[in-house]
Amino acid sequence: MDDKGSTPDSDLVERLVRHFGVVTGTAIGPDDDYFAMGLINSLRALEIVTYLERTFEVEIDIEDLDLDNFRTARRAAAFVTRKRTADSGAIR
Repeated sequence: MDDKGSTPDSDLVERLVRHFGVVTGTAIGPDDDYFAMGLINSLRALEIVTYLERTFEVEIDIEDLDLDNFRTARRAAAFVTRKRTADSGAIR
């Protein structure tokens, strides 16, 4: 699986690994699929989306709610990186 072309900052990945480790109560790696591991339910998934929006000041739209954007810490970091890049180029 790729991260749709975005290479996230390693500090961002590590920050998300730590946060998701707290959320799941389990030590996870940057590429561990916490959904496949059964560590995240639908409520926790919404909490992850809210956390990303508030912490990184990105707007997550309905079309962004693809599980592949959030299934690992590295993928979530790549998603945030893409959103920040897109948002910085948006006309306001």
